[in-house]
Amino acid sequence: MSNPPGGAQALALAGLGDRIRRLRLARGLDQVDLAGQAELDLEHLVSVERGEAKPSLEVLAQLATALDVGLSELFTDDKPGPAVMVLRGNEAPTVDTDGMALQVLTPRAVIPGLYAARYRISPTSEGVRPVRHEGHDWLYVLSGQLHIEFDQGATTLRAGDSVSFSARVPHRLSALGGVPAEFLAVGAALPASPHGEA
Repeated sequence: MSNPPGGAQALALAGLGDRIRRLRLARGLDQVDLAGQAELDLEHLVSVERGEAKPSLEVLAQLATALDVGLSELFTDDKPGPAVMVLRGNEAPTVDTDGMALQVLTPRAVIPGLYAARYRISPTSEGVRPVRHEGHDWLYVLSGQLHIEFDQGATTLRAGDSVSFSARVPHRLSALGGVPAEFLAVGAALPASPHGEA
């Protein structure tokens, strides 16, 4: 995954602020509530929702956690796309900031609630602070060593290794061994039941 041209990053960020606003409103939160839960400055959140600020992946992870969704879901539309959708590798929108890159592989999910993304974490990055959200995650390491810290322990995965877990479990990802860790992440958000239970 190479550094994207400006156009690809703009494509990845297109509609991001509006999706964050819709998710916030769907949860009955005002901007003050979300800023507090995500530990962000209110003015920064307002700028992100207006599309005036380009948030770092760390900020996006904080927002995803506060909104109880996976990070990749901030980049996808809720409504399903066509029954068949081809996304060429050089067309996949990518955001690359602070030693971590996210390439969105499902910008319009064929199956609502399903998302897939390719990540690259630099060994110099501190990784993303622990995140949790609804649903289940499956990670598959393409190269390097991916270290995952859970509440009840940690594990290190190498190329070819995979892990699946309830995304409700707080998890923090980082790269070991002095080289970037590249991995695929596939997640499924559980549909809400009529009683609000996942």
